[in-house]
Amino acid sequence: MQEIDVYYIDEKYPIIIVDLDLPSDKRVELKQKIIKYREKHPKSNISNVKAWHSHWYTQDENEFKDFCHFLIKECNDIISNFLSEFKKLYCFNMWVNMYEKGDYTQLHNHFPGDYSCCYYVDVEENCSPIKFPPKLEIAPKNNMLILFDSRIYHEVPPTKRKRTLISMNLKRIGTAPN
Repeated sequence: MQEIDVYYIDEKYPIIIVDLDLPSDKRVELKQKIIKYREKHPKSNISNVKAWHSHWYTQDENEFKDFCHFLIKECNDIISNFLSEFKKLYCFNMWVNMYEKGDYTQLHNHFPGDYSCCYYVDVEENCSPIKFPPKLEIAPKNNMLILFDSRIYHEVPPTKRKRTLISMNLKRIGTAPN
């Protein structure tokens, strides 16, 4: 298992950070899939993310199914090692994001999910961090997975550099999204 960093918000909501060690050629291939997908679907979904992003059910798109399953497996492995009582997770929302200069995300959370995650496919140095109020800021890095309780509020300030990532909302098997 990779090295895991864990931070807590209000001493009870975990934020878990891990480097997935995905080979660079796989990340390049994934970024190309995102670019091609954006070319086919140039209109962004409307939300608190003020950057181009796909619709909420991108996990059902053929070009992303395998990677979605990979991320679910990684999240299940992390959570099963982290929590004593564990129920497997499934993805009920996944979307791909491409931030350009000036793009940002408003403060929000992902309730009613159980967990949410961000996988950073390709980020430029000194791009905006993801911020978890009141004080935690995480500078994204290529290959970084951030897994957190969906109730935790977070935001991204306007970026000066590009950020390409995949986001997911996860529920425990046996529970349905509202």
